[in-house]
Amino acid sequence: MQRLCLVISRSLQTSAAALQAAKGASAVHGVEPGAKAVLYGILKDTPTPLNSAQIWQQAEEAGLKSKRHTKLMLQAMRKAGAVQTKPMGKGQNYVYALRSSPQKDEASNATQGPKTNSASS
Repeated sequence: MQRLCLVISRSLQTSAAALQAAKGASAVHGVEPGAKAVLYGILKDTPTPLNSAQIWQQAEEAGLKSKRHTKLMLQAMRKAGAVQTKPMGKGQNYVYALRSSPQKDEASNATQGPKTNSASS
């Protein structure tokens, strides 16, 4: 019984440290604490691109519970333009890295102006 309590207390200490790390990352980047903030921190701290298995390994240590949710958050970050993917070798393996510059330039969007519908009724 004491051994079980010891294992649970160590697990809680690790989770608390991961939450503190996520809150620290969110305060710096202005992002709400959550899965995306944890993933952003992981990708920011590594100099080389990581595949999803390597990201999941670090995310699990940081307190994320689901590999499926982690992959969905990476996909959402890719669609938002925060993360870019590159093919790695043969097959459908990809590596993830932070995008060095924003995908869409706000200045170019501002010069285009609003889209109008040219069809008249």
